[in-house]
Amino acid sequence: MPCFKPAFEISKFVSKLVGEVQGRIMAKVTEVVAEAQEKLQGQCPPVPDLERIIKQRDNLINATNGIEKKLEPIEKFADKMENPIKTAKIIITILEFLPIPSTIGTPPTGSPSDVGGTIYSMPTGKLNRFASLLRIACKIVETLERERKNIKEITSIGLSSIQPTREKLESIDFNLFECVNDLGEDDRDRINNLVQNLPSNEGIGLLDSTSPTNFNYYKPSSGINYNIRIINDPDSPSFAPRRYAAVFTQDGVEVLRGPTSFSSSTRVLVDEIKFRINNQLP
Repeated sequence: MPCFKPAFEISKFVSKLVGEVQGRIMAKVTEVVAEAQEKLQGQCPPVPDLERIIKQRDNLINATNGIEKKLEPIEKFADKMENPIKTAKIIITILEFLPIPSTIGTPPTGSPSDVGGTIYSMPTGKLNRFASLLRIACKIVETLERERKNIKEITSIGLSSIQPTREKLESIDFNLFECVNDLGEDDRDRINNLVQNLPSNEGIGLLDSTSPTNFNYYKPSSGINYNIRIINDPDSPSFAPRRYAAVFTQDGVEVLRGPTSFSSSTRVLVDEIKFRINNQLP
């Protein structure tokens, strides 16, 4: 049976994700923010321009959050690889120094009834096979160790670029929502209707919502039901409202709170806090 060293290319997949953040998404964020700042500088653009900016901003926030949700589990997977790799290295070291006699027997005594001699002799092929498998195991462990290190470095770079990207997008929110607040009632309702029907808010009913801001979430791994509420931040100005997602037990005790955000997408807030529930709560 042929021996081969399997290829591990997880780090290439991670590198592609990070490249997407730093390349396509960051470039688009810079473009959208620059255009929005120009249009919002000292004046409010026409309603169609406001609608386009809101759509672009929401799509980019969703894309950024989506990549973050992919990178964080990969980073944790790399952390979990450390102990198994250490254990495998110890086992290989033990096997390398394990004495395997190639011939078993008793030395001759020189008497007439001498029964000394070879009892069992291991074929050279088996010894070579064992040595070959041991070398392959060493190479696999070395590859896994290298992959783990690469994954940690790449995910660290990617995750560190997520928050600045998000903050850059949110930097236009104050002026953006101030403009929305200054619109006439019909145009303001038009913008609000747009926000409610953003792609990120589509399908929010799949979360078993009992109200537009109240959701039930069942965590499969623990069998625990949590209540997610989207709450308006009372300290934010009326023309630039911020919201946050909070998690409550069935008894009404708050156990987790997400960061405040200008995000107009309820789906983004809910998805983000669900990710925190899965990683931080029992």
